Amino acid sequence: MLKKQTLDLGSGRTLYAHQEGAGPDLVLVHGAMTTSHDWLASPVFSRLTKSHRVTVIDRPGHGLSRRPRFGTPREQADQIADGLGRLGIRRAAVAAHSYGGLVALAMAERHPKLVADMVLVAPLAFPEPRLMEHSMLAPRSIPFLGPQFARFAEFVQLDRPMVDLLHHVMFAPAPVPADWKATYPYPMILNAQTIVAEAEDAASMLPMSPAGTLDMRTIMVPTQVLTGTSDRVVEDERQAKVLARQLPFGSLVEVEGAGHMLHHSHPEQVVRSIHAAMAFSD
Repeated sequence: MLKKQTLDLGSGRTLYAHQEGAGPDLVLVHGAMTTSHDWLASPVFSRLTKSHRVTVIDRPGHGLSRRPRFGTPREQADQIADGLGRLGIRRAAVAAHSYGGLVALAMAERHPKLVADMVLVAPLAFPEPRLMEHSMLAPRSIPFLGPQFARFAEFVQLDRPMVDLLHHVMFAPAPVPADWKATYPYPMILNAQTIVAEAEDAASMLPMSPAGTLDMRTIMVPTQVLTGTSDRVVEDERQAKVLARQLPFGSLVEVEGAGHMLHHSHPEQVVRSIHAAMAFSD
């Protein structure tokens, strides 16, 4: 069964959800500079819908999911939890990519009864210096002036070359899949409102940011952390490996030679990890 809907959660908050399949609940959360398109275009999605009810969301502030200004990872987690409750999802496995991993961790921290287990794909989990995000994006989170600059950047299409370059870095050492690129929702991602949300997300990753700092030791959800040894976006020594050690029920899977977009380049591994995690929690 296929269902697409945008839920009105009040107070300027919405949550877009694409549901497909039948079986145990699985929620997919995307990373930065993407929407639900990223998971839907992945081979992982079609394989999982054969055995699960898969709910793919637009993370708050992205795609068709609206949020108020300065939405922290915890506030995004609360908004997602509210939306999933409206959909009748009381307990689910969660698979998340990149910055979506931080939001998934916040969900497990704040809503442990909702999150049965997690598979985090190339997760960004700890604040750190990040040159591109903090120089190009974070300043657009500044009140008043930031959104003004974001509107100017949209008008002159300032960010399109940056995003095209980012795609190559994201998929390296593999090429950017032609189908993914052809359907990439540029207008939805490069509009000023979304870029301001991206800027706020980037600011939450500034070193020592309280918005991006979780106490991983309190998260008691079984979690498998996947990382590619050739990831050029998220450095595994500072992120995935540290995260797997800090989580009380964390485990690490290293994929030799893989980059940041494991759910595209190594879908079999991601599907295998999700099946294993859900079988463990059962």
